[in-house]
Amino acid sequence: MLFINAARWALISVLSATAVLAQKTALSAKAPEYCTGMYSKIDWGGPTDPFIKVDLKSFATPNPQTGNASISLIVFEHRDLDRLGYYDNTTHITHYICTEELIDGGVCSKEELNEFIVNQNTTYENTVKSVVLTDLGVNDFSYHVAKTGYYCVAAYNPVYDDSDRNDFKLVVNFHNAYGNLAASEIPKLPMYGLLAVVYAVCLGVYLFQVFKHRSELLLLQKYLAGFFVFLTIENILVWSLYDVRNNSKAYPTPAGIKFYTFFISCLNAFKISFSLFLLLIISLGYGVVYPKLARKTMFKCKILAVAHFIFSVAFIYMSYYTSQALPETTTTNTTTSSDSLDSSSWIFMIVTFPLAILLVVFYFYILSSQQKTVRLLQENKQIVKLNMYKKLFRLIFSSMLLMVFASIISMVIIFNDSLTDSIDRLWKFNEVLTDLWPSIIYFIVFIGLAIIWRPTDTSYLLAASTQIPTAEGVLEDPENPEDQVDIYNNLEQYGNEFEFDDLRSLESQSNPFQDPSGPSSSNVARSGTSENPFADAEENKTLDVEFEKQKASLKSSASNDNFHLDDDDDEDFEKAKKKD
Repeated sequence: MLFINAARWALISVLSATAVLAQKTALSAKAPEYCTGMYSKIDWGGPTDPFIKVDLKSFATPNPQTGNASISLIVFEHRDLDRLGYYDNTTHITHYICTEELIDGGVCSKEELNEFIVNQNTTYENTVKSVVLTDLGVNDFSYHVAKTGYYCVAAYNPVYDDSDRNDFKLVVNFHNAYGNLAASEIPKLPMYGLLAVVYAVCLGVYLFQVFKHRSELLLLQKYLAGFFVFLTIENILVWSLYDVRNNSKAYPTPAGIKFYTFFISCLNAFKISFSLFLLLIISLGYGVVYPKLARKTMFKCKILAVAHFIFSVAFIYMSYYTSQALPETTTTNTTTSSDSLDSSSWIFMIVTFPLAILLVVFYFYILSSQQKTVRLLQENKQIVKLNMYKKLFRLIFSSMLLMVFASIISMVIIFNDSLTDSIDRLWKFNEVLTDLWPSIIYFIVFIGLAIIWRPTDTSYLLAASTQIPTAEGVLEDPENPEDQVDIYNNLEQYGNEFEFDDLRSLESQSNPFQDPSGPSSSNVARSGTSENPFADAEENKTLDVEFEKQKASLKSSASNDNFHLDDDDDEDFEKAKKKD
C-alpha cells in the first residue's frame, strides 16, 4: 500500500495535474461527509467574511411523525473530531449518531435520537454547530469561519423503512473571503501568474538569441523555441482557468468552464508527453550525435508519446474533479462528495495504472539511451557533445532529488504529528507539493535544457558534425547496437564524412589539432600568419618532403646555367654573373 501511494504521488507530481475543485459540493446518502480547508479573512484577505451554508435539494423518505425531512447536520473543524461522539471501551468503536441503544445506556436523550452526539461539557478548538434540516432550501443555517482550519460537514438521514439508506441531496457552499476557489488551491492562483510572467521574460531572452543566431540554428533548437512559446501560452491559460473558477459562483459547473477545463487538460497532457518525447530523442542523440534517427526507433518514440498523451488527457481531466485527500476517520465513514470522482475508484485506476507503466517505460528508455549515447561519445572522444550530455544527466538527476525532497517533506509533515494534526497542516501544502512544486521543477529543467542547447555562434558546427562517430564507417543503431548500418551508402540520411566536433578550438587560444611540440596558436596569431586548424600533420610532412625533392631537382637541372635556389650560394651566383 505504501508503494502504491508513493507511486501515485510520484505520478501526480510528474504530471503536475492541476486539480481544481469547486467550493460547492453535493452530499448524499452514499457520500454524506466532506472536508476541506478554509482561510479566515485575516489570513487571506477578501471582500466578504468566509462562511459555510447548506441547501437541501431533495430527500427520499420523510419522517413519519412530522411528514418533513429529518436530516441531521454537523459542521466542525477536523481537530475536534476526537472530541465528538461516544467511545465504547468494550467494542473500541466511536459512535457519532445517537441510537436507541445509546439512549438506553444514558449516553444521549430521546430528543437527540438520530442526531450527532456533541458533548456539551467538552472544550473544542473551534465552534461545533449541529442542526436538523426539516425543509428544502437553506433552512436559515450558516456557519461563520473565524479561524483558518480544516472544516468538515457531515449529514445523516435516518432510515424509516426496510431499505438500506434514505437518500437525499444536500449542496454545501464553502465560501472563502477571496472567492470560490478551494483554499488548498488559492496559493496556485498568484504563483501560476508569477510563473507565467517568468516564462514570458525567459522566452523573450531566448527568442532574442534565436533571432541573433537565426542563420546558425539547428532543427532541435527550432523545436525548443516553438515549445518555449507553447509553454508560455499554456501557463497563462492555466492561470486564467484558476481565475475563472475563483470568480464563478454557478453550480453545477457550467458547460463552458468544463470545456475550457478539458482544453487545458489537453494542453497539459501535450506538454508532459512532448517533453518526454523531446527528452527521449535527445537522449538517443537526435540532432547532435545523429542527424536522423532510424525510422523504426523514431516510430517507437512517437507511439509512446501518443499513448502517454491519450491516458494523460483522461487522467488530468478526472483529476480536476477528483475529491481532495480526505481523512480516513470521519463521523460517517465516508470521505467523498457525491459530485466528485473518488481517486480510489476503478475508473480512476484503469487510467492511472497504464499511465504509470508508460511513465516508467519512458524514464527507463531515456536513461538507458542516454547511457549508450554517453558511452559512444566517450569512445569517439567527442568532448563537447559528451559534456553536453553530462550536463543533461546532472540536470535530470537534480530534478529527481528535488522531487524526492518534496516527498520527504510530505512524509515528515504526516508522520511527525498525530493523524489529526498532520491533516490540519498538510491541506495547506499538499497541492503546493504535488502540483506547484513539480511545475517549478519542470520550469527549471526546461530552462536548463534550453541553456545547454542554446543558439550560439558555434552551435551550427554541431550540425556540421554529421560524421557518424565510428572509425570503421558503420553506424550503431542507438536502440540495437548489434545492427550495423553502412553510412557511406546512406549519406543522405546520415550525412557526409566530415567531422567538426571539437568546438574547443573556437573557444580557446590553443589549437587542439596541432603538434604539441610545434609553435602555439598564440604565436601563430602574433606572427600574423593564418593556419588551417583542421590541417593534417602527416599530410604537411609529406608535402614538405616533396617540396625538398623538387628543389633538389631544379637545382640539379639548372647547374649549367649557374641557377641556384639555395640562399647559401648567393655569392657564387653573383660571381658567375660578372664572368658572363
